[in-house]
Amino acid sequence: MRISVLADESGRIVATLRPAEDAGRGPTDVHMRVGAGQKVHNVVLPEELAHLRSLASLHETHRLVVTAQGARLVPRPRTLTAA
Repeated sequence: MRISVLADESGRIVATLRPAEDAGRGPTDVHMRVGAGQKVHNVVLPEELAHLRSLASLHETHRLVVTAQGARLVPRPRTLTAA
C-alpha cells in the first residue's frame, strides 16, 4: 500500500495520509498544507507496518529518507534514557 507522507528536509514526518478504503464512506478530496522546507512524498508502507490502524505513531517511530531511488520510511534511532 502506498501512503502520502509530508516531511521536512531532515526527514521528520509532519503528516501522513492513507488512501480511503471505501470512497463512498469518507472524504475523497483531502489536502495537506505544505510549509516552507516541507514536501509530500508517496511511499510504500512496509509490510511490517500495514497492521497499524493509525499512522500517527509513525511520527515518533520513523523518519523519511529520500534518495535518487525514491523515498522510504526507516526506523528512527532509539534514544537511551538514564536509569
